[in-house]
Amino acid sequence: MLVCGDFNSTPGSSPHALLAMGKVDQHHPDLAIDPLGILRPPSKLNHQLPLVSAYSAFARMVGVGYDLEHQRRTDPATNEPLFTNCTRDFTGTIDYIFYTADSLTVDSLLELLDEESLRKDTALPSPEWSSDHIALLAEFRCKPRIRR
Repeated sequence: MLVCGDFNSTPGSSPHALLAMGKVDQHHPDLAIDPLGILRPPSKLNHQLPLVSAYSAFARMVGVGYDLEHQRRTDPATNEPLFTNCTRDFTGTIDYIFYTADSLTVDSLLELLDEESLRKDTALPSPEWSSDHIALLAEFRCKPRIRR
């Protein structure tokens, strides 16, 4: 299964934690602001899908020999892109490609853009890049099913 898109959530936020880890810590700071009480009880904020971020997993999978340019464009703490959205007022990662690690493996990723080339026109969108988000793309391979 693939779950991808613009989640408007940075790494470490509660929506990102829910997708990437399958649960949100009941003491997460995002849960403190819940005037309608829709996030209570926090124990309900979980799922059992083995979702993994394609960019994060690929960096861990290929390890030390990974392309240095790509390493420069990812956050060393999360292995996520340094940014997927680059506007005048915000630069950060809010777009993701999550996949089920039990059935798929990442074969390759689209190279990430560097911030310097995007900032030459101030921010995104620009005459060269028509969206305020950079493109993310992953090629997957299905894992063989183990028959019991």
